[in-house]
Amino acid sequence: MLYEYFRSFGALSKPNMDFLLGHCKEREISKGTKLIEPNQKVDSVYFLEEGFLHYYAYNEHGERITLNVVGPNHCWTVMDSFINELPTSDECAAINHVSFCELKRTDYLTIKAKNKELGDFIQTIVEQILSAKVIEANKKSSMSIEQRYLDLLYTKPKMVQEVPVHIIASLLGTSRETLHRIRRKLTAA
Repeated sequence: MLYEYFRSFGALSKPNMDFLLGHCKEREISKGTKLIEPNQKVDSVYFLEEGFLHYYAYNEHGERITLNVVGPNHCWTVMDSFINELPTSDECAAINHVSFCELKRTDYLTIKAKNKELGDFIQTIVEQILSAKVIEANKKSSMSIEQRYLDLLYTKPKMVQEVPVHIIASLLGTSRETLHRIRRKLTAA
């Protein structure tokens, strides 16, 4: 799965692909296990193969706010913490059993320094991930909560099935009650 994910960003020679994959370590965590704690420096990039991660923070009122739900076939990290080596105030926990590949910062830097092809390849991945985040944020900024939910149903149906309603509601920027009303309305239509 990781091999196919990397291939989606362009061609890479077999020795360099093997070198890159050789630095990614397979890991698993069980439901409820925290991957990232507050005040932790995030020193890894994660590629999810199975399961969902809940990435969240707390606002000034102590309410948990979902920042992202990361699912299979996605590469993810807390970018600011990873790039700038700063502690994060955010948290991330497994919603269900999660299997993933982990690329540590030291390996990431080794890969980038190995040769130009790998350095350029990694840069392409980072640029495309950042670009996708901007495009998604712009798209969602003009959508109603119902439209966001419909988009989520269409683009990530497995997430809607496996992730608890309160987390989906928070991800959409609404309450659990409002999401229930939207779901009832769509079911009745």
